Amino acid sequence: MKKHLLTFFSAGFAVSAMAQLPASTSPQTKVAVLEEFTGINCTWCPDGHKIANQIKAANPSGKVLLVNIHTGGFANPSAGQPDYRTAEGAAIMAIPGMGVTGFPMGAVNRAVFSGTAMATSRTAWTANVGTVLTQTSYVNVACQATLDVNTRVITVDAQAYYTANSPTSNNFLTIALLEDNVVGPQVGGASLNPTQTNPDGSYNHQHMLRKVLTPTFGNTITTTSSGSTYNTQVSYTIPALYGAGTATNACNIGNLEIIAFVTENSQNKIISGASGPIQFTGIANALDAGVANLKVDNMVCAGISAPEFKMTNFGAATLTNVVVAYNVNGGTPQTYTWTGNCTSFQQKTINLPNINFTPASNNTLNINVVTANGVADPITSNNNVSKTTWPLTNLIANNINMQMNFTQDRYGSESTWEVRDEVTNALITSGGPYTDLAANGTALQTKTFTVNQNTCFKVKVNDSYGDGINAGYGAGNYRILSGATQTVYSSNGQYGPGELNYMKTSLTAGLNAESINVFSGISLAPNPSNGFSKLNVDMFQNDNVSVTVFNQLGQVVYEVSAKELSAGNHTFELNTQSWADGLYNVTVKGSNGTMTKKLTVAK
Repeated sequence: MKKHLLTFFSAGFAVSAMAQLPASTSPQTKVAVLEEFTGINCTWCPDGHKIANQIKAANPSGKVLLVNIHTGGFANPSAGQPDYRTAEGAAIMAIPGMGVTGFPMGAVNRAVFSGTAMATSRTAWTANVGTVLTQTSYVNVACQATLDVNTRVITVDAQAYYTANSPTSNNFLTIALLEDNVVGPQVGGASLNPTQTNPDGSYNHQHMLRKVLTPTFGNTITTTSSGSTYNTQVSYTIPALYGAGTATNACNIGNLEIIAFVTENSQNKIISGASGPIQFTGIANALDAGVANLKVDNMVCAGISAPEFKMTNFGAATLTNVVVAYNVNGGTPQTYTWTGNCTSFQQKTINLPNINFTPASNNTLNINVVTANGVADPITSNNNVSKTTWPLTNLIANNINMQMNFTQDRYGSESTWEVRDEVTNALITSGGPYTDLAANGTALQTKTFTVNQNTCFKVKVNDSYGDGINAGYGAGNYRILSGATQTVYSSNGQYGPGELNYMKTSLTAGLNAESINVFSGISLAPNPSNGFSKLNVDMFQNDNVSVTVFNQLGQVVYEVSAKELSAGNHTFELNTQSWADGLYNVTVKGSNGTMTKKLTVAK
C-alpha cells in the first residue's frame, strides 16, 4: 500500500432484473442499496468495487443496487484527470451519522448494523447486504424511463406501492441517474481489480452517480398506509460532458442506469428500491453502426499491431453481426466479423487480430464498417476511423548488449518492467517488484541483457499504484542503454500506471566490419507463397548457417540446423502447403550475424 489511508434497453441491464411499472402489490423482501464512497486516487477503492460487484452477482434479479459515489479528498482530480464528483454525492456523505472515516467505505440501505455509523469498511458489506435481503419490505418500488436521443431528455416515472403501513407518516422517494463503463483513471486498478482495467491502463468505472433527479433526499410521500400508491415523474437533460473546466468527461447515453428507492426518514433508512429499463425514442434509422476511439501502440517497429476501437449502435435494431474492413498504408483490406448482441446506443470494444504490414516512416491505419446485420450500413458518416500519425520507432540500439538502469522511488514494490521480442513475444528479461525504501528517496537497480541484431523489442514499464516513480516520493527514472554509453531511451519516471516503447537493434549491432559481411543478402520468391517458395542466401565468405521459420505465435514451423556453407549463393526450398495462411518470419543466422525476411503464405 502507498501513501494514503420493440423496446430498446440501455447497456448493463438484464430485462428480467428490472422492476418496470407498475410496482408489485405482493409483499416482498427488501432490495439492498449499497452506496460506496470512492475516488480515482484511492488505492484500495478498486478492491471495494470488486467486492460490491461480487455481492451483486451473488444476488441476481435486481436484489442489489450499487451506487458508486465519487466524493471526498481522493476524488479531487489532479491535473489532467476527469472530475467525477457531484454535489449530491458530497451531501450524501455529509448525512449526520454517515460516519465516513476512510475510503472506500459503504452504507447499506443507510442503516446502522453495529456501532453508530451507517458507513462501514468493505469487509462488512457482504454480511450487511445479507441481513437486509432477509427483511420484509412494506413498500415495493418500480421505475422506467424514456430517453429522446435527439434532445437527450430523459423522463423517468417511478412508483411506490405500500403492502403494509410505514411506521412514519412521511417517506421519501429518490431517483438517481448512474453510468456504467466510464473509462478513466483509477489508482490501484490494475493490481486490485484487473477485470475492470483496460490493456492501456485505464479503468472502466461502473454504477457511477451522475445526478440525483429528484431533490437529493427525495420527494416527500405523504400517504404511507397499506394499499396506497405514490407516483412521480421527473425529466432531465443529460449533458454531453460532466465535470468542469479541463476536468470534464463525456457521458454515453447507452451506458446509463436509473434507480429509485424509498427512505423511511428524510436522509436515512432506505426501505427498498429498484432499477428500471430505459426506452430510447427519436432514433432515425433501423441500422447504424458507428466506429470511433481507435487505439494502437504509440509507434511501429516490426509491423505488427492489434488495434482496438469502439463500436456504437446508433440504430433502433439490435446489432448481431458487423463486418469491418481494415488496412495499413493503403494495402489490401482484411475483414473482421464481430458477432454478439449490441442494443441501441450500447458500445462494444472490438479487438482486431494482429495486422502484419511493412512499416513506413509514418503509417496510416484505416477501419471501415462494411455491413451491419448482413446488409450495407446505410449511414456512412460514422463508418470510418483512422490513425494517421503512427511513426516508425527511432529508438535504435547499435549494440546487442543492453542494460536497464531503473531508479526506483520509495515504493519499489509497485514497479515492474519487462522486455519482449516483438515478433515472437518471447520474454527477454524482466525486473521488479523491488523492496520498498524506509523513507522517500531512490535506489538504482541495474540489469544487463542481450538482444539479437536487427530485432524489434518492446519495453513495458508498470506501476501498480498508478503514479509512476517520480511523484514526490523520490525522483525516480529509468534509462535503456546500448553498449556502455549509448542511451536508447530515457524516462523521467512520470508515466502514471505505465508505458510501452518499441526499440530495435541495428543490422550491424555488436558486429565488427569483417563479420558484418557474412551475408550479402537474402531473398524469398515467390512471396506471397501459394505452396512453395525458395529462400536464396548470398554469402561473402564461408560460415556456419542455420535457417529457422517462425509463425506469429513464435512457433518453429521449419528449421535447418547450422551447417557449413561456402561463399556464394545457396537455395533452400520451403514447402508451405501445410502451413496456415498468414505471415512468417524467415531467419538466417550465421556465427556473427542474423538476417530476417517476412514471408506471406496465401494459398
